[in-house]
Amino acid sequence: METSRTVFSKLALNYTSMYIYLGVMTPFWAIWLKYKGLSPSEIGVVIAIPYIIKIIVAPLISQTADRRKEYRRPLILCVLSSVVFSTFYFFSDGFWMLLTITVLVNLTYPAIVPLMETITVAQTSKHKLRYGRIRSFGSFSFIFAAVVVGWLIGSQAIDAILYYAFGSLLVLLMSVMILPSGNKQNKNVVEKQQKSPIKDLLYSRDFLWFLCIVGLLQASHGVYYSMGSIFWQENGLEENIIGFLWAVGVVAEILFFVFGGGMVKKYPISAIFAVIGLMGVVRWVVMASTVSLPVIFIVQLLHGFTFGASHLVAIEYIGQKVLSENAGTAQSLYSSLPLGLGMGLATFAGGLIYEKTAGDAYLSMAGMCFAAFLASVIRFYRKK
Repeated sequence: METSRTVFSKLALNYTSMYIYLGVMTPFWAIWLKYKGLSPSEIGVVIAIPYIIKIIVAPLISQTADRRKEYRRPLILCVLSSVVFSTFYFFSDGFWMLLTITVLVNLTYPAIVPLMETITVAQTSKHKLRYGRIRSFGSFSFIFAAVVVGWLIGSQAIDAILYYAFGSLLVLLMSVMILPSGNKQNKNVVEKQQKSPIKDLLYSRDFLWFLCIVGLLQASHGVYYSMGSIFWQENGLEENIIGFLWAVGVVAEILFFVFGGGMVKKYPISAIFAVIGLMGVVRWVVMASTVSLPVIFIVQLLHGFTFGASHLVAIEYIGQKVLSENAGTAQSLYSSLPLGLGMGLATFAGGLIYEKTAGDAYLSMAGMCFAAFLASVIRFYRKK
């Protein structure tokens, strides 16, 4: 039997490799797509497609994993498939070819994070580990990748971004092979499980409310993730500064992951969501209003609330409110609807709005946060 320290190390290594990949892709993939000749609206489509595909792929794969009570092998196969199809990017050119390859990569990629999270939540419960501290390794890795790659491509060809992304995906494949297998249910529990975990969860009003609110909060990052780096680049910021600004946001995220767990358990979820929504309004209004480096630096610290807090609350909600035999499906619905459909629509719309209004596109994101704030306040007072 593996010790708690060994399990912690394996989980931390997995998040490290996953977020090195995301640390390359999230800040710089749009820049690489622009380098390949795509327009802002085409970039928005390519970046939005994975979020849309996630709606179907993640729940189906995760529900199958829930029924089989096996998570590690499907996770390995999903990463391997993503690696294989990603090799086609090296021979790609033009919008339609890049879009086709992106679709192929995302036939399995969207299920990776839900399967990882399911294994992690099960192991943290089993070995009495703290999820936030494990997840913080991913955030540190995101910072490292964003800063280092931003610095490197300042003196290299933009095409180097693809090599860094593919290399980090290979490292992810190696790390998932040593993961613990995830939660196992005894035979009696499996027999009592609902025939359709998806249907079971989507018939829950409380779970639907949760998906709607966290969807608004996470989707409000659509313009930031798709066009944020391009907006800064077009306003005179160099790639190394852009990587640094992304890193500032993730530092704030790490701090919340490490120290915010107690707050998440102490206060009602609706109250926390209301605060997050208010912070989101402030963040996106400021982002639309100025490109002053000191101001952007300060407002990037709000990422600890707009992303870090909302994600930590989501994981806490699923861990506490959802039956363990439906955990993988719940993670996939969180990943596919708020982080898939919501983020995909916001990213696509953000690209179109940005093409017409540039930085004012952030105001539409502020509107999402304001809607989440109002809905959370109403629920909080109804629950009192």
